[in-house]
Amino acid sequence: MASTSRKVLQGDELEEFLAHDSEVSEFEYSDSSENSDNEIEDQAVVDAIQDLSIEDDDEIVARVPVADSDESYFWQNMDNYDGVRERFSENSGPRNQSVNVLDIVQTFLLFFTEDFVNNIVQETNTYAQQFICGRVFPFRSPARQWVPVTLNEMYVVLALFLLMGIVNKPTLNSYFSTKRLLYTPAFPDVISRDRFQLICKFLHFNDNTKKDNYLGPTRLFKIFPVIQHLNEKFQTLFYPGQNICIDESLTLWKGRLAFKMYLPLKASKFGIKTYELCDSKSGYLWSFIVYTGSETQLNSSLIRENTNKTTSVVLHLVEPLLHRGHTLWMDNYYNSPQLAKLLKNHGTDCVGTLRLNRKGVPTTVKNTKLRKGEIIAQHAGPITVLKWQDKKPVSVISTFHNADTQTDIKRNKEIKKPKIIIDYNEMMGGVDLKDQLLQYYNVERKRLHKWYMKLFRRLLNATVVNAMIIYNKNQERLTDHLAFRVNLVEGLLLKFTDQEQAARRVQGRRHSSDNTIPRLRERHFISKIPPSGKKARPQRRCVVCTKNKRRKETVYWCSDCDVGLCIDQCFQDYHTKLNF
Repeated sequence: MASTSRKVLQGDELEEFLAHDSEVSEFEYSDSSENSDNEIEDQAVVDAIQDLSIEDDDEIVARVPVADSDESYFWQNMDNYDGVRERFSENSGPRNQSVNVLDIVQTFLLFFTEDFVNNIVQETNTYAQQFICGRVFPFRSPARQWVPVTLNEMYVVLALFLLMGIVNKPTLNSYFSTKRLLYTPAFPDVISRDRFQLICKFLHFNDNTKKDNYLGPTRLFKIFPVIQHLNEKFQTLFYPGQNICIDESLTLWKGRLAFKMYLPLKASKFGIKTYELCDSKSGYLWSFIVYTGSETQLNSSLIRENTNKTTSVVLHLVEPLLHRGHTLWMDNYYNSPQLAKLLKNHGTDCVGTLRLNRKGVPTTVKNTKLRKGEIIAQHAGPITVLKWQDKKPVSVISTFHNADTQTDIKRNKEIKKPKIIIDYNEMMGGVDLKDQLLQYYNVERKRLHKWYMKLFRRLLNATVVNAMIIYNKNQERLTDHLAFRVNLVEGLLLKFTDQEQAARRVQGRRHSSDNTIPRLRERHFISKIPPSGKKARPQRRCVVCTKNKRRKETVYWCSDCDVGLCIDQCFQDYHTKLNF
Protein backbone atom coordinates (compact mmCIF):
# COMPACT_ATOMS: atom_id res chain seq x y z
CA MET A 1 0.00 0.00 0.00
CA ALA A 2 1.42 3.36 -0.95
CA SER A 3 2.10 5.62 1.96
CA THR A 4 1.52 9.33 1.90
CA SER A 5 4.51 11.35 3.07
CA ARG A 6 3.81 14.46 5.09
CA LYS A 7 6.07 17.38 5.68
CA VAL A 8 6.45 18.29 9.35
CA LEU A 9 6.45 22.07 9.80
CA GLN A 10 9.12 23.44 12.10
CA GLY A 11 8.41 26.21 14.58
CA ASP A 12 9.49 29.12 12.35
CA GLU A 13 7.63 27.71 9.37
CA LEU A 14 4.49 27.29 11.40
CA GLU A 15 4.60 30.89 12.65
CA GLU A 16 5.03 32.14 9.09
CA PHE A 17 2.19 29.89 7.93
CA LEU A 18 -0.17 31.14 10.62
CA ALA A 19 0.80 34.80 10.28
CA HIS A 20 -1.15 35.24 7.02
CA ASP A 21 -4.51 34.92 8.79
CA SER A 22 -5.51 37.49 11.39
CA GLU A 23 -8.40 35.31 12.56
CA VAL A 24 -6.05 32.86 14.24
CA SER A 25 -6.40 34.84 17.49
CA GLU A 26 -9.94 33.56 17.72
CA PHE A 27 -8.83 29.94 18.04
CA GLU A 28 -9.91 28.38 21.32
CA TYR A 29 -8.29 25.32 22.77
CA SER A 30 -11.00 23.17 24.35
CA ASP A 31 -10.04 21.08 27.39
CA SER A 32 -13.38 21.04 29.20
CA SER A 33 -17.03 20.43 28.46
CA GLU A 34 -17.89 24.12 28.66
CA ASN A 35 -15.72 24.85 25.55
CA SER A 36 -16.82 21.79 23.57
CA ASP A 37 -18.89 23.86 21.14
CA ASN A 38 -16.03 26.12 20.02
CA GLU A 39 -14.91 25.75 16.43
CA ILE A 40 -11.64 26.53 14.61
CA GLU A 41 -12.63 29.04 12.00
CA ASP A 42 -9.62 28.84 9.68
CA GLN A 43 -9.40 25.53 7.80
CA ALA A 44 -5.73 26.21 7.09
CA VAL A 45 -5.02 26.02 10.80
CA VAL A 46 -6.79 22.65 10.94
CA ASP A 47 -4.70 21.30 8.08
CA ALA A 48 -1.49 22.56 9.66
CA ILE A 49 -2.27 20.88 12.98
CA GLN A 50 -3.09 17.59 11.25
CA ASP A 51 0.28 17.67 9.46
CA LEU A 52 2.26 18.03 12.69
CA SER A 53 3.99 15.14 14.40
CA ILE A 54 2.77 14.14 17.85
CA GLU A 55 5.92 15.43 19.54
CA ASP A 56 5.06 18.98 18.42
CA ASP A 57 1.60 19.07 20.04
CA ASP A 58 2.80 20.91 23.14
CA GLU A 59 4.44 23.55 21.01
CA ILE A 60 1.18 24.19 19.16
CA VAL A 61 -0.77 24.68 22.35
CA ALA A 62 1.83 27.11 23.63
CA ARG A 63 2.10 29.11 20.40
CA VAL A 64 -1.56 29.40 19.39
CA PRO A 65 -3.36 32.12 21.43
CA VAL A 66 -5.95 30.68 23.83
CA ALA A 67 -9.17 32.67 24.27
CA ASP A 68 -10.22 31.01 27.54
CA SER A 69 -6.82 31.25 29.21
CA ASP A 70 -4.89 34.43 30.03
CA GLU A 71 -5.38 36.76 27.03
CA SER A 72 -7.05 39.50 29.14
CA TYR A 73 -4.54 39.30 32.01
CA PHE A 74 -0.85 40.19 32.06
CA TRP A 75 0.48 37.39 34.24
CA GLN A 76 3.97 37.79 35.69
CA ASN A 77 6.18 36.24 38.32
CA MET A 78 5.80 37.06 42.02
CA ASP A 79 9.16 38.86 42.43
CA ASN A 80 7.71 42.34 42.82
CA TYR A 81 4.24 41.46 44.12
CA ASP A 82 3.15 43.12 47.34
CA GLY A 83 -0.45 42.22 48.15
CA VAL A 84 -2.61 44.78 49.95
CA ARG A 85 -5.65 43.59 51.88
CA GLU A 86 -8.75 45.78 51.94
CA ARG A 87 -9.25 47.69 55.19
CA PHE A 88 -12.30 46.51 57.11
CA SER A 89 -14.39 49.57 57.98
CA GLU A 90 -17.29 48.16 60.03
CA ASN A 91 -17.97 47.01 63.59
CA SER A 92 -19.14 43.42 63.65
CA GLY A 93 -21.67 42.04 66.11
CA PRO A 94 -25.31 42.67 67.12
CA ARG A 95 -27.10 45.49 65.31
CA ASN A 96 -30.29 47.53 65.77
CA GLN A 97 -32.76 45.92 68.24
CA SER A 98 -30.36 43.10 69.16
CA VAL A 99 -27.81 45.35 70.88
CA ASN A 100 -27.54 44.68 74.63
CA VAL A 101 -30.44 42.19 74.71
CA LEU A 102 -29.63 40.04 77.76
CA ASP A 103 -32.64 37.71 77.83
CA ILE A 104 -32.59 34.42 75.92
CA VAL A 105 -36.29 34.41 75.03
CA GLN A 106 -36.24 38.05 73.94
CA THR A 107 -33.25 37.34 71.69
CA PHE A 108 -35.17 34.55 69.94
CA LEU A 109 -38.28 36.74 69.66
CA LEU A 110 -36.26 39.30 67.69
CA PHE A 111 -36.35 36.78 64.84
CA PHE A 112 -39.70 35.06 65.45
CA THR A 113 -41.58 38.26 66.19
CA GLU A 114 -45.23 38.28 67.25
CA ASP A 115 -46.22 39.79 63.88
CA PHE A 116 -44.43 37.02 62.02
CA VAL A 117 -45.89 34.23 64.17
CA ASN A 118 -49.33 35.88 63.94
CA ASN A 119 -49.11 35.54 60.15
CA ILE A 120 -48.34 31.84 60.58
CA VAL A 121 -51.32 31.55 62.94
CA GLN A 122 -53.63 33.21 60.39
CA GLU A 123 -52.43 31.06 57.49
CA THR A 124 -52.72 27.92 59.62
CA ASN A 125 -56.30 28.73 60.60
CA THR A 126 -57.15 29.62 57.00
CA TYR A 127 -55.78 26.34 55.69
CA ALA A 128 -57.55 24.37 58.44
CA GLN A 129 -60.85 25.99 57.48
CA GLN A 130 -60.24 25.24 53.80
CA PHE A 131 -59.37 21.62 54.62
CA ILE A 132 -62.30 20.95 56.96
CA CYS A 133 -64.97 22.78 54.97
CA GLY A 134 -67.05 20.36 52.91
CA ARG A 135 -65.45 17.22 54.30
CA VAL A 136 -67.19 14.59 56.41
CA PHE A 137 -65.02 13.13 59.16
CA PRO A 138 -65.54 9.98 61.25
CA PHE A 139 -67.21 10.50 64.60
CA ARG A 140 -63.97 10.08 66.57
CA SER A 141 -61.78 12.07 64.18
CA PRO A 142 -59.67 14.76 65.96
CA ALA A 143 -60.46 17.12 63.08
CA ARG A 144 -64.02 17.41 64.42
CA GLN A 145 -62.57 18.98 67.57
CA TRP A 146 -60.57 21.64 65.72
CA VAL A 147 -60.63 25.16 67.12
CA PRO A 148 -58.50 27.99 65.71
CA VAL A 149 -54.94 28.01 66.96
CA THR A 150 -53.81 31.00 69.05
CA LEU A 151 -50.55 32.94 69.14
CA ASN A 152 -49.59 31.40 72.49
CA GLU A 153 -50.27 27.89 71.23
CA MET A 154 -48.08 28.46 68.18
CA TYR A 155 -45.15 29.57 70.33
CA VAL A 156 -45.66 26.46 72.50
CA VAL A 157 -45.53 24.28 69.37
CA LEU A 158 -42.30 26.00 68.25
CA ALA A 159 -40.82 25.39 71.70
CA LEU A 160 -41.73 21.70 71.50
CA PHE A 161 -40.13 21.46 68.05
CA LEU A 162 -36.91 22.69 69.65
CA LEU A 163 -37.30 20.31 72.57
CA MET A 164 -37.56 17.42 70.10
CA GLY A 165 -34.05 18.30 68.97
CA ILE A 166 -32.81 17.91 72.55
CA VAL A 167 -34.91 14.87 73.55
CA ASN A 168 -34.65 12.43 70.66
CA LYS A 169 -37.39 9.79 70.44
CA PRO A 170 -38.35 7.42 67.62
CA THR A 171 -42.00 8.48 67.12
CA LEU A 172 -44.23 11.44 67.83
CA ASN A 173 -46.50 9.36 70.07
CA SER A 174 -43.58 8.46 72.31
CA TYR A 175 -43.21 12.11 73.32
CA PHE A 176 -46.70 11.98 74.83
CA SER A 177 -46.40 8.50 76.33
CA THR A 178 -47.14 8.08 80.06
CA LYS A 179 -45.08 4.91 80.34
CA ARG A 180 -42.38 5.09 82.96
CA LEU A 181 -39.44 4.71 80.57
CA LEU A 182 -40.72 7.15 77.95
CA TYR A 183 -42.57 9.76 79.99
CA THR A 184 -41.52 13.35 79.21
CA PRO A 185 -43.84 15.68 81.16
CA ALA A 186 -42.95 18.82 79.19
CA PHE A 187 -45.06 17.59 76.26
CA PRO A 188 -48.37 16.33 77.76
CA ASP A 189 -48.30 18.96 80.51
CA VAL A 190 -48.62 21.86 78.05
CA ILE A 191 -50.62 20.41 75.14
CA SER A 192 -52.50 17.23 74.29
CA ARG A 193 -51.17 14.85 71.68
CA ASP A 194 -54.19 15.21 69.39
CA ARG A 195 -54.04 19.00 69.53
CA PHE A 196 -50.31 19.02 68.78
CA GLN A 197 -50.79 16.68 65.82
CA LEU A 198 -53.64 18.77 64.44
CA ILE A 199 -51.61 21.99 64.60
CA CYS A 200 -48.69 20.24 62.87
CA LYS A 201 -51.06 18.91 60.19
CA PHE A 202 -52.54 22.32 59.41
CA LEU A 203 -49.35 24.36 59.89
CA HIS A 204 -49.16 26.68 56.89
CA PHE A 205 -47.27 29.80 55.78
CA ASN A 206 -49.02 31.03 52.63
CA ASP A 207 -52.60 31.17 51.37
CA ASN A 208 -53.13 28.66 48.56
CA THR A 209 -55.91 30.80 47.06
CA LYS A 210 -53.49 33.70 46.42
CA LYS A 211 -51.03 31.78 44.28
CA ASP A 212 -52.07 33.62 41.09
CA ASN A 213 -50.91 36.96 42.54
CA TYR A 214 -47.63 35.54 43.85
CA LEU A 215 -44.46 37.00 42.26
CA GLY A 216 -41.76 34.94 43.99
CA PRO A 217 -40.22 31.61 42.93
CA THR A 218 -43.08 29.27 42.00
CA ARG A 219 -41.56 26.23 43.66
CA LEU A 220 -41.06 28.08 46.96
CA PHE A 221 -44.62 29.41 47.23
CA LYS A 222 -45.45 27.29 50.29
CA ILE A 223 -42.62 28.69 52.42
CA PHE A 224 -41.54 31.92 50.71
CA PRO A 225 -42.84 34.27 53.48
CA VAL A 226 -40.63 32.44 56.00
CA ILE A 227 -37.57 32.64 53.72
CA GLN A 228 -38.15 36.33 53.03
CA HIS A 229 -38.71 37.26 56.69
CA LEU A 230 -35.73 35.33 58.09
CA ASN A 231 -33.36 36.56 55.39
CA GLU A 232 -34.28 40.12 56.36
CA LYS A 233 -33.95 39.49 60.11
CA PHE A 234 -30.64 37.63 59.80
CA GLN A 235 -29.14 40.63 57.99
CA THR A 236 -30.55 43.45 60.13
CA LEU A 237 -29.81 42.00 63.59
CA PHE A 238 -26.12 41.12 63.14
CA TYR A 239 -23.17 42.33 61.09
CA PRO A 240 -20.46 39.78 60.21
CA GLY A 241 -16.75 40.20 60.79
CA GLN A 242 -14.12 40.84 58.13
CA ASN A 243 -13.94 37.17 57.11
CA ILE A 244 -17.06 35.76 55.48
CA CYS A 245 -17.56 32.60 53.46
CA ILE A 246 -19.99 31.17 50.91
CA ASP A 247 -20.76 27.47 50.63
CA GLU A 248 -23.64 25.06 50.01
CA SER A 249 -25.69 23.37 52.71
CA LEU A 250 -28.12 20.48 52.34
CA THR A 251 -31.39 19.78 54.15
CA LEU A 252 -32.02 16.04 54.05
CA TRP A 253 -34.95 15.08 51.83
CA LYS A 254 -35.27 11.74 50.03
CA GLY A 255 -38.84 12.13 48.79
CA ARG A 256 -39.98 13.29 45.38
CA LEU A 257 -39.05 16.90 44.67
CA ALA A 258 -38.30 18.65 41.39
CA PHE A 259 -35.28 20.52 42.75
CA LYS A 260 -33.85 17.80 45.00
CA MET A 261 -30.05 17.74 44.77
CA TYR A 262 -27.37 15.10 45.21
CA LEU A 263 -24.17 16.30 46.89
CA PRO A 264 -21.97 13.27 47.65
CA LEU A 265 -19.58 15.20 49.90
CA LYS A 266 -22.33 16.35 52.26
CA ALA A 267 -23.51 14.27 55.21
CA SER A 268 -27.11 14.18 53.97
CA LYS A 269 -26.19 13.59 50.29
CA PHE A 270 -29.81 14.03 49.05
CA GLY A 271 -31.98 17.03 49.76
CA ILE A 272 -32.76 20.72 49.38
CA LYS A 273 -29.67 22.77 48.57
CA THR A 274 -29.14 26.25 49.94
CA TYR A 275 -26.37 28.70 49.11
CA GLU A 276 -25.33 30.37 52.35
CA LEU A 277 -23.16 33.30 53.38
CA CYS A 278 -21.86 32.92 56.93
CA ASP A 279 -19.53 34.70 59.30
CA SER A 280 -16.32 32.64 59.22
CA LYS A 281 -15.57 32.92 62.93
CA SER A 282 -18.95 32.36 64.59
CA GLY A 283 -20.89 30.50 61.89
CA TYR A 284 -23.70 33.10 61.95
CA LEU A 285 -25.98 32.56 58.93
CA TRP A 286 -26.26 36.04 57.38
CA SER A 287 -27.94 35.33 54.05
CA PHE A 288 -29.15 32.32 52.07
CA ILE A 289 -30.71 31.27 48.76
CA VAL A 290 -32.83 28.14 48.33
CA TYR A 291 -31.82 26.50 45.06
CA THR A 292 -34.83 25.61 42.89
CA GLY A 293 -33.15 24.81 39.58
CA SER A 294 -33.50 27.07 36.57
CA GLU A 295 -36.08 29.31 38.27
CA THR A 296 -33.76 30.29 41.15
CA GLN A 297 -34.11 34.06 41.47
CA LEU A 298 -30.76 35.88 41.67
CA ASN A 299 -30.88 39.66 41.95
CA SER A 300 -27.88 41.98 41.87
CA SER A 301 -27.06 45.22 40.08
CA LEU A 302 -23.74 43.63 39.05
CA ILE A 303 -25.28 40.65 37.22
CA ARG A 304 -25.12 40.91 33.41
CA GLU A 305 -26.56 38.75 30.63
CA ASN A 306 -23.30 36.82 30.23
CA THR A 307 -22.73 36.33 33.99
CA ASN A 308 -22.64 32.63 34.82
CA LYS A 309 -24.79 31.08 37.53
CA THR A 310 -22.14 30.57 40.20
CA THR A 311 -20.91 34.16 39.89
CA SER A 312 -24.52 35.36 40.05
CA VAL A 313 -25.04 33.42 43.30
CA VAL A 314 -21.99 35.09 44.85
CA LEU A 315 -23.03 38.58 43.74
CA HIS A 316 -26.59 38.09 45.02
CA LEU A 317 -25.34 37.07 48.46
CA VAL A 318 -22.44 39.47 48.89
CA GLU A 319 -23.68 42.68 47.22
CA PRO A 320 -24.92 44.33 50.48
CA LEU A 321 -21.42 43.83 51.96
CA LEU A 322 -19.34 45.29 49.11
CA HIS A 323 -17.02 48.30 49.58
CA ARG A 324 -16.56 47.56 53.30
CA GLY A 325 -13.29 45.62 53.30
CA HIS A 326 -14.60 42.07 53.74
CA THR A 327 -12.60 39.02 52.70
CA LEU A 328 -14.78 36.42 50.97
CA TRP A 329 -13.63 32.80 51.24
CA MET A 330 -15.03 30.32 48.70
CA ASP A 331 -14.21 26.93 47.21
CA ASN A 332 -13.45 26.13 43.58
CA TYR A 333 -17.14 25.83 42.68
CA TYR A 334 -17.39 29.65 42.69
CA ASN A 335 -13.90 31.10 42.19
CA SER A 336 -12.52 32.48 38.95
CA PRO A 337 -10.09 35.28 38.02
CA GLN A 338 -12.99 37.32 36.60
CA LEU A 339 -14.94 37.13 39.87
CA ALA A 340 -11.84 37.94 41.93
CA LYS A 341 -11.17 41.00 39.79
CA LEU A 342 -14.79 42.16 40.05
CA LEU A 343 -14.88 41.79 43.84
CA LYS A 344 -11.52 43.55 44.27
CA ASN A 345 -12.79 46.47 42.20
CA HIS A 346 -15.67 46.73 44.69
CA GLY A 347 -13.52 46.84 47.82
CA THR A 348 -13.82 43.15 48.69
CA ASP A 349 -11.03 40.58 48.82
CA CYS A 350 -11.50 37.06 47.53
CA VAL A 351 -9.61 33.89 48.53
CA GLY A 352 -10.19 30.22 47.82
CA THR A 353 -9.43 27.12 45.82
CA LEU A 354 -9.56 27.33 42.04
CA ARG A 355 -10.29 25.02 39.12
CA LEU A 356 -7.49 25.33 36.59
CA ASN A 357 -9.90 25.07 33.64
CA ARG A 358 -11.53 28.39 34.54
CA LYS A 359 -11.23 31.18 32.01
CA GLY A 360 -8.29 33.48 32.61
CA VAL A 361 -6.07 31.05 34.57
CA PRO A 362 -2.39 31.57 33.60
CA THR A 363 -1.13 28.91 31.21
CA THR A 364 2.20 28.58 33.01
CA VAL A 365 0.55 27.73 36.33
CA LYS A 366 -1.92 25.40 34.63
CA ASN A 367 0.60 23.34 32.65
CA THR A 368 3.70 23.25 34.85
CA LYS A 369 4.33 19.85 36.47
CA LEU A 370 5.55 20.06 40.06
CA ARG A 371 7.22 17.73 42.51
CA LYS A 372 5.82 17.32 46.00
CA GLY A 373 6.28 20.50 48.04
CA GLU A 374 7.02 22.73 45.03
CA ILE A 375 5.11 25.95 44.33
CA ILE A 376 4.44 27.96 41.21
CA ALA A 377 2.60 31.28 41.32
CA GLN A 378 1.87 34.23 39.06
CA HIS A 379 -0.03 37.44 39.52
CA ALA A 380 -1.91 39.90 37.34
CA GLY A 381 -2.27 43.12 39.30
CA PRO A 382 -3.65 42.21 42.75
CA ILE A 383 -4.81 38.73 41.67
CA THR A 384 -2.55 35.81 42.56
CA VAL A 385 -2.96 32.28 41.20
CA LEU A 386 -0.84 29.67 42.98
CA LYS A 387 -0.37 25.92 42.57
CA TRP A 388 1.22 23.78 45.29
CA GLN A 389 1.99 20.10 44.94
CA ASP A 390 0.85 18.06 47.91
CA LYS A 391 -0.26 14.45 47.33
CA LYS A 392 -2.27 16.07 44.54
CA PRO A 393 -1.89 19.55 43.05
CA VAL A 394 -3.77 22.24 44.98
CA SER A 395 -4.57 25.46 43.14
CA VAL A 396 -5.75 28.63 44.87
CA ILE A 397 -6.55 32.25 44.06
CA SER A 398 -6.24 35.38 46.22
CA THR A 399 -6.41 39.13 45.87
CA PHE A 400 -3.84 39.91 48.57
CA HIS A 401 -1.70 36.84 49.32
CA ASN A 402 1.79 36.30 47.94
CA ALA A 403 3.66 33.00 47.59
CA ASP A 404 5.07 32.95 51.14
CA THR A 405 5.11 29.64 52.99
CA GLN A 406 4.50 28.79 56.62
CA THR A 407 5.15 25.71 58.72
CA ASP A 408 2.03 23.78 59.60
CA ILE A 409 2.05 20.96 62.17
CA LYS A 410 -0.16 18.01 61.26
CA ARG A 411 -0.04 14.68 63.09
CA ASN A 412 3.16 15.75 64.83
CA LYS A 413 4.72 16.42 61.45
CA GLU A 414 5.97 19.79 60.23
CA ILE A 415 4.84 20.59 56.70
CA LYS A 416 5.67 23.74 54.75
CA LYS A 417 2.55 25.06 53.11
CA PRO A 418 1.70 28.27 51.29
CA LYS A 419 0.21 30.72 53.79
CA ILE A 420 -2.79 31.22 51.54
CA ILE A 421 -3.74 27.54 51.98
CA ILE A 422 -3.29 27.65 55.76
CA ASP A 423 -5.49 30.76 55.95
CA TYR A 424 -8.09 29.16 53.68
CA ASN A 425 -8.35 26.05 55.87
CA GLU A 426 -8.88 28.29 58.91
CA MET A 427 -11.43 30.70 57.46
CA MET A 428 -13.51 28.59 55.07
CA GLY A 429 -15.40 26.62 57.74
CA GLY A 430 -18.18 29.09 58.60
CA VAL A 431 -20.98 27.17 56.87
CA ASP A 432 -19.64 23.83 58.12
CA LEU A 433 -19.51 25.23 61.67
CA LYS A 434 -23.15 26.30 61.38
CA ASP A 435 -24.13 22.87 60.04
CA GLN A 436 -22.27 21.21 62.89
CA LEU A 437 -24.12 23.29 65.47
CA LEU A 438 -27.42 22.37 63.82
CA GLN A 439 -26.57 18.69 63.77
CA TYR A 440 -26.01 18.51 67.54
CA TYR A 441 -29.72 19.18 68.15
CA ASN A 442 -31.42 18.26 64.90
CA VAL A 443 -34.95 19.67 64.82
CA GLU A 444 -35.89 18.12 61.44
CA ARG A 445 -37.52 14.78 62.12
CA LYS A 446 -36.77 12.03 59.61
CA ARG A 447 -40.41 11.21 58.89
CA LEU A 448 -41.95 14.41 57.62
CA HIS A 449 -44.23 14.10 54.61
CA LYS A 450 -43.92 17.70 53.37
CA TRP A 451 -40.61 19.08 52.17
CA TYR A 452 -41.42 22.66 53.16
CA MET A 453 -42.07 21.57 56.77
CA LYS A 454 -38.61 20.06 56.88
CA LEU A 455 -37.09 23.25 55.47
CA PHE A 456 -39.08 25.33 57.97
CA ARG A 457 -37.71 23.32 60.90
CA ARG A 458 -34.22 23.65 59.46
CA LEU A 459 -34.60 27.44 59.35
CA LEU A 460 -36.06 27.42 62.87
CA ASN A 461 -32.99 25.53 64.03
CA ALA A 462 -30.67 27.98 62.24
CA THR A 463 -32.53 30.85 63.93
CA VAL A 464 -31.75 29.37 67.35
CA VAL A 465 -28.04 29.19 66.45
CA ASN A 466 -28.08 32.82 65.28
CA ALA A 467 -29.91 33.87 68.45
CA MET A 468 -27.32 32.07 70.57
CA ILE A 469 -24.48 33.86 68.76
CA ILE A 470 -26.10 37.26 69.35
CA TYR A 471 -26.88 36.42 72.98
CA ASN A 472 -23.28 35.37 73.66
CA LYS A 473 -21.96 38.53 71.97
CA ASN A 474 -24.02 40.57 74.46
CA GLN A 475 -22.81 38.56 77.48
CA GLU A 476 -19.53 38.67 79.35
CA ARG A 477 -19.62 34.89 79.79
CA LEU A 478 -20.46 32.43 77.03
CA THR A 479 -23.53 30.23 77.47
CA ASP A 480 -23.21 26.56 76.61
CA HIS A 481 -25.14 25.49 73.49
CA LEU A 482 -27.28 22.92 75.32
CA ALA A 483 -27.95 25.28 78.23
CA PHE A 484 -29.06 27.99 75.80
CA ARG A 485 -31.56 25.66 74.11
CA VAL A 486 -32.92 24.28 77.39
CA ASN A 487 -33.35 27.78 78.84
CA LEU A 488 -34.99 28.97 75.61
CA VAL A 489 -37.54 26.13 75.63
CA GLU A 490 -38.25 26.63 79.35
CA GLY A 491 -38.66 30.36 78.85
CA LEU A 492 -41.02 29.99 75.89
CA LEU A 493 -43.19 27.43 77.69
CA LEU A 494 -43.31 29.57 80.83
CA LYS A 495 -44.18 32.71 78.86
CA PHE A 496 -46.81 31.27 76.51
CA THR A 497 -48.37 28.31 78.36
CA ASP A 498 -51.74 28.77 80.06
CA GLN A 499 -50.68 27.76 83.57
CA GLU A 500 -54.20 27.13 84.90
CA GLN A 501 -55.11 24.92 81.96
CA ALA A 502 -51.82 23.02 82.27
CA ALA A 503 -52.42 22.46 86.00
CA ARG A 504 -55.89 21.04 85.31
CA ARG A 505 -54.44 18.75 82.65
CA VAL A 506 -51.82 17.41 85.07
CA GLN A 507 -54.25 16.94 87.96
CA GLY A 508 -56.67 15.02 85.78
CA ARG A 509 -54.07 12.53 84.62
CA ARG A 510 -52.50 9.61 86.48
CA HIS A 511 -49.09 8.49 85.26
CA SER A 512 -47.87 4.92 85.17
CA SER A 513 -44.75 6.18 86.93
CA ASP A 514 -46.62 7.69 89.90
CA ASN A 515 -46.04 4.63 92.08
CA THR A 516 -42.27 5.00 91.88
CA ILE A 517 -42.07 8.41 93.59
CA PRO A 518 -42.70 8.40 97.37
CA ARG A 519 -43.96 11.97 97.56
CA LEU A 520 -46.76 11.07 95.13
CA ARG A 521 -47.96 7.81 96.78
CA GLU A 522 -47.32 8.12 100.55
CA ARG A 523 -49.27 10.09 103.15
CA HIS A 524 -47.64 13.43 103.86
CA PHE A 525 -48.57 16.16 106.33
CA ILE A 526 -47.62 19.79 106.55
CA SER A 527 -46.20 21.19 109.78
CA LYS A 528 -44.22 24.11 111.09
CA ILE A 529 -40.44 23.90 110.90
CA PRO A 530 -39.26 23.10 114.46
CA PRO A 531 -37.05 25.64 116.28
CA SER A 532 -33.30 25.18 115.98
CA GLY A 533 -30.47 26.19 118.26
CA LYS A 534 -29.99 29.46 116.40
CA LYS A 535 -33.54 30.47 115.48
CA ALA A 536 -36.79 30.18 117.37
CA ARG A 537 -38.81 30.60 114.17
CA PRO A 538 -36.69 29.20 111.29
CA GLN A 539 -37.68 29.60 107.66
CA ARG A 540 -36.92 27.82 104.41
CA ARG A 541 -37.35 28.65 100.76
CA CYS A 542 -40.45 27.11 99.20
CA VAL A 543 -39.24 24.52 96.68
CA VAL A 544 -42.23 25.09 94.36
CA CYS A 545 -41.86 28.87 94.29
CA THR A 546 -38.13 28.48 93.63
CA LYS A 547 -38.90 26.20 90.68
CA ASN A 548 -41.13 28.94 89.26
CA LYS A 549 -38.35 31.50 89.77
CA ARG A 550 -40.04 33.20 92.73
CA ARG A 551 -38.14 33.63 95.99
CA LYS A 552 -40.44 33.03 98.94
CA GLU A 553 -39.55 32.09 102.53
CA THR A 554 -41.95 29.88 104.52
CA VAL A 555 -42.17 28.55 108.09
CA TYR A 556 -43.90 25.34 106.90
CA TRP A 557 -42.40 22.15 105.56
CA CYS A 558 -42.98 18.48 104.80
CA SER A 559 -40.86 16.63 107.34
CA ASP A 560 -40.90 13.39 105.33
CA CYS A 561 -39.64 15.08 102.15
CA ASP A 562 -37.44 17.57 104.08
CA VAL A 563 -38.40 20.54 101.89
CA GLY A 564 -39.92 23.93 102.61
CA LEU A 565 -43.43 24.43 101.20
CA CYS A 566 -46.06 27.15 101.28
CA ILE A 567 -49.15 26.07 103.18
CA ASP A 568 -51.59 26.59 100.32
CA GLN A 569 -51.25 25.48 96.66
CA CYS A 570 -47.52 24.69 96.76
CA PHE A 571 -47.93 21.77 99.21
CA GLN A 572 -50.60 20.22 96.99
CA ASP A 573 -48.66 20.74 93.75
CA TYR A 574 -45.50 19.21 95.16
CA HIS A 575 -47.28 16.03 96.23
CA THR A 576 -49.41 15.59 93.09
CA LYS A 577 -47.16 16.65 90.19
CA LEU A 578 -44.23 14.77 88.76
CA ASN A 579 -42.22 17.72 87.53
CA PHE A 580 -40.55 18.81 90.77
